[in-house]
Amino acid sequence: MTDDSWRPVAVNTDKFAIIKPIGVMTIPYGETSFTELKTAYKEKIAAIEGEYSGFLLDGMELMSDLRAAALECRKMSKPIYTVVDVDSDLRTEHELPADAALIVMQSLGALCFGISSDDPETLIDGVKRIKPFARIPLAVRPKGGTLGDDIMIELLNSGADVFIGLDDECHTRFQNIVSAKKYKPAYVEYEDCLMLANERSAFFLEHDTTEISEPVECNAGMGEDIIAVCEQGGFDVLKIQINSPDDALDFADNAHMATLPVMFSGDDEIAMKLAVMLYQGRAMIDSTSLIDIDELKKTAGKYGAVIY
Repeated sequence: MTDDSWRPVAVNTDKFAIIKPIGVMTIPYGETSFTELKTAYKEKIAAIEGEYSGFLLDGMELMSDLRAAALECRKMSKPIYTVVDVDSDLRTEHELPADAALIVMQSLGALCFGISSDDPETLIDGVKRIKPFARIPLAVRPKGGTLGDDIMIELLNSGADVFIGLDDECHTRFQNIVSAKKYKPAYVEYEDCLMLANERSAFFLEHDTTEISEPVECNAGMGEDIIAVCEQGGFDVLKIQINSPDDALDFADNAHMATLPVMFSGDDEIAMKLAVMLYQGRAMIDSTSLIDIDELKKTAGKYGAVIY
């Protein structure tokens, strides 16, 4: 489908407060906790000087950086744009897939998500591949700030909505292309599916036929249990039983073992909030929880989770 009310735009980076990755690895890959990472981004945002109309999360390579920065930027009530640098496989240097990053960022309320590359074909292929899953405007950012007219037209035809960081000459040519309607608005068949993600993969599930595993109990050495259930086959989602804050911490330490998307199940409100906050992806929350539904909705809304 197309949205005839939307007109592609080019935006300059000088309108943004640009947030670059802090460059630390969180537990279990490093010694920094996710809470400490969020605090570091909070301090980074507080140190920004001057006027700006929104944030640009630029060059993030890890899901933990994306989520920590977005959660802290969102507190400022300004729009959030995200651009990730990708290779020809649409992955960052640290193997974060662009589609997984898109799923998480749009669930966290980002206004726009984009990809950056010095290869125009990577940008074109990327737009074609992730556009059907985009529920927010999709951006491209060419390294070097310029593109040929034919490439810009092909990107527009593929569904690119926003062009970020074009140099002045390219910006003028872009405006001429759009004003003269030299492109054909993309017809996109948007995928109607349940979109989940972790830090290594995106998952696209059917709404009514998703198979969920029996709950896995949390403990410090639960990694083998996670691997066993994921390798067993027959399940689309890994259910994790969260009964206490310690359970949430134990799973966070072992979450990288999971090759399936995750559903959290439990009746402890604080533990549930902690589990969803620490999960580096987009998780599901078991709707049969005894936690008040309004509180579940608040938790899901804050951290981009899905109540199922």
